Amino acid sequence: MSAHSRSISSLSSVALLTFALQSSGCAALAVGAASGAAGGAASSVEQSDDQDHSAMAYVGSVGASALYFPAKLLFAAGGAVTSGVAYLVTLGDSSPSQSIWTASVDGDYVVTPRMIEGRDDVDFVGG
Repeated sequence: MSAHSRSISSLSSVALLTFALQSSGCAALAVGAASGAAGGAASSVEQSDDQDHSAMAYVGSVGASALYFPAKLLFAAGGAVTSGVAYLVTLGDSSPSQSIWTASVDGDYVVTPRMIEGRDDVDFVGG
């Protein structure tokens, strides 16, 4: 097999995989996970606004969230894709898909000052 044939074969495999993911709805689930992250972040910030915290709690919150948020977002997106695949594999049975979705997409997306101070738990996995 020539290099040109392997290149076309690889390109067609990538195109087929992309089409399969797009048509399965997994991309929409990943977008849903990202939008859920924005809602969770806004909710966490609103809860924190009515408290007085030390300056270091705010600094710690921002620093921890800078690392925590991307990790949680990747986890949620991966769970959303896995949830979509589970839905397809089980031929439309939403029970396993829903439990994967809930565990991966729910939970905290930012670390609040209350969490830094030990008053609240950090819930990486939803439930």
